[in-house]
Formats: sequence, structure tokens, C-alpha cells
Amino acid sequence: MLLLSAASGAPPLLLAATVHSAIRAAIREARKQLKSWDKLDESASKFYLDVPAIMPVVKTTIGLDYGEKYLGTLIHKPPT
Repeated sequence: MLLLSAASGAPPLLLAATVHSAIRAAIREARKQLKSWDKLDESASKFYLDVPAIMPVVKTTIGLDYGEKYLGTLIHKPPT
């Protein structure tokens, strides 16, 4: 009986690709939100994400510093 193990690496590889795709989708949606707040000057949908997508790179790609600044302005805004 001949056993072939050519597909044994496929499940982990597909899982990694799925996670990376989910991160890209989350970044795209976060950038759209920042764009709607006029806090992102560049295109919301065009970005490059290396593999592995480490957290500091993901935060920078999202524009998280813009989001934190925006939320800070809401906290310090006097009530109307």
C-alpha cells in the first residue's frame, strides 16, 4: 500500500492564509472608518502587509495612532 503525504502541509498553510486574509480585511475596514472621519490622508484600500503580520506593523498600517488621537479629542470635547 502506497501512502502519499503531499497534502499533509495544506491545512496549516491554509489556516495561516486565512488568518492573514482576515487581518487584511480588518485593516481595510478600519482604514475606511478613519477615512470617513477625515483622519486618513492616503487610500483606505491600498496598503501592503508583510508576512508575518506582526502587531506593530498592523497598528501602523491601520493608522491606530489616528484613531487614538480622534478618540482623545472626543474625550476632551466640552459637551454641547
